[in-house]
Amino acid sequence: MKESTEKESGGWTFSGRQLLTTVGGVAVSVAILGWALYQVDLREAVRTLGRFGPWWAVPMLLCYLSSFLVRGVRWRLLLEPVERVSWSTSTGVIFSGYMANNLLPLRLGEIVRALVLGQVTSARVEGTLSTIVLERVFDGLILVGMIALVLASGIGPEAGGVVAYTGALSAFVFAGALLFVIGARLFPQPILRGVRSALSWIPIIEEEKGLGATRSLLRGLRSLAFDRRLLAVIGLSAAVWILEGGMFWVGLRAFSLDVGIEAAFLTLAFVNLSILIPSAPGYVGVFQGAAILAFEAFGLPEEVALSYSVVLHVLQYVSVTVIGLIVLAVYGVSLAALRRESIASEYTE
Repeated sequence: MKESTEKESGGWTFSGRQLLTTVGGVAVSVAILGWALYQVDLREAVRTLGRFGPWWAVPMLLCYLSSFLVRGVRWRLLLEPVERVSWSTSTGVIFSGYMANNLLPLRLGEIVRALVLGQVTSARVEGTLSTIVLERVFDGLILVGMIALVLASGIGPEAGGVVAYTGALSAFVFAGALLFVIGARLFPQPILRGVRSALSWIPIIEEEKGLGATRSLLRGLRSLAFDRRLLAVIGLSAAVWILEGGMFWVGLRAFSLDVGIEAAFLTLAFVNLSILIPSAPGYVGVFQGAAILAFEAFGLPEEVALSYSVVLHVLQYVSVTVIGLIVLAVYGVSLAALRRESIASEYTE
């Protein structure tokens, strides 16, 4: 049942909560981008950007896009208890989800992934979403581990500043998420009762909607097997981020920055953890602000950080968006229809 507070905006139907979330995310992006631009000498940033040779884009994209090939292998393993799919299907659908996050509000990419997979296979959406939750938990733990290793071996927490605090907070959040997933898989009824009690203290979330979402997650988690495949998933998760970290490291070389590989992986981890906060589609602003803060941990200029982040962001955004749109065209799936269905799923049980 749809909420009565739906609003039309340019052909888009939003609930009041969704509209507030969308506007708030755009405001966050604008505020962080404004802060980032205030920190830098724009003329110097443009001059720094001019040092980037376009030939560097090739190895950077090879590293980045290779990580999606590994993501496809990992998701295929996670999906086995839910639906057996080919590696090409799992990889293509992942591209469609990332494309949706770049183009649509409300972080609908994960829902779009589940919807697209449901249209090209017989996989149930709730089971698919459960695999994505597990995937995101492992991603978060790997990124937190990267920050911890860099801070322990390269720079101290006092030098890392906000990066170190973000890593500590993220470790708490993702470790809690992992415990929740394991608990939900092994003890679903106590978890459901706990969620019911918690929702009574959270007025901004409707109790029935929250319970409905929790029941869907629990049903999906019942299909997941915690066996030796998860060891492979952990290894593949590390490989995903090592490959993407290669893009960040090649980017440092492209700008002739005399820093070690730890700077690349700290920036990678901090940027990807930071884009979890609400923002405009494509993470505009948040990506740049996070890169500036990560570079500060190594004493690198803000102008270089801004130029570096713009190059990486553009390469990631354009490549994934184009490939994702091609995937939808091959599958004969309409982005407009996915948009309507994924937005509607936000306020239906």
